[in-house]
Amino acid sequence: MHVVQHGSDIREFMRREAMSEAALAKRVGVSQSTVSRAIAGTGVRHGAARSKLFTFIHNSNISMPPKKGVQRVVTAFERIWDRTDEHAAAVARIIDALDDLRPVATKRR
Repeated sequence: MHVVQHGSDIREFMRREAMSEAALAKRVGVSQSTVSRAIAGTGVRHGAARSKLFTFIHNSNISMPPKKGVQRVVTAFERIWDRTDEHAAAVARIIDALDDLRPVATKRR
């Protein structure tokens, strides 16, 4: 499941629900300016209003799709995984081994 963390998640939710900032604010119980600042990523403290907004979107029955590049990986994994813990561990080891193929300048460790 995609965890709502960024303004782009709010924007995508509003687009999918055909909802304005004002309508979302009213439905959540926060000010329209709180929604606007959360979308822009500016000026929203990690307080009750922000928490209320992100929790509302996260708990909505609308599932947020993963980014397009991630979806290809998820689809490939779901196609090969047999749903056992052992197979998941084996696939994870293969993915970990792929990290060694990445050029040194871009390795993440």
